[in-house]
Amino acid sequence: MTGGNESCTAGLTSMSYLTCLTYILEEWTGVEDIGDYLSYAFYILWLLFPLVVVFVLPGVIVILFYVSILWLHIYKRKNEIKEAYSHDAWIGAREVVATLWDGHGRLWHGYELHGVENIPKGPGLVVFYHGATPVDYIYFSARLHIMTKRRCRVVADHFVFRLPG
Repeated sequence: MTGGNESCTAGLTSMSYLTCLTYILEEWTGVEDIGDYLSYAFYILWLLFPLVVVFVLPGVIVILFYVSILWLHIYKRKNEIKEAYSHDAWIGAREVVATLWDGHGRLWHGYELHGVENIPKGPGLVVFYHGATPVDYIYFSARLHIMTKRRCRVVADHFVFRLPG
């Protein structure tokens, strides 16, 4: 840069925004060749990105568990919209929690539900595999509730019933 308080585009040659930012950081920190340090930092970030993803996804799922539980607890305590739903006060809470989990399933995993028309109107049995956590059942029941307004009962391992909420 030609002067201390001139903008990057006011010089003799125009430069990109990142080059300008590099020059500003060099002047501000007093470190020469800060671009080398930044490229090393970006390399370390790119190298550790899979590790971050491995810890972020389960963390988001745990946070969503607790957000759902907190929402249902607050809803139970502050049940002020009972007049709107005279027959069942929990309809609004179910809608919010189902929308929250359906959005998470669609964004993180691209979860879709096909063949809902094959589920009988009366009782039926849906058998599916789940991994270490029952997240796929949560996605299934949330999407089923949004599409058909039906609830799905579960026959599962003891782990599912130990989840708070």
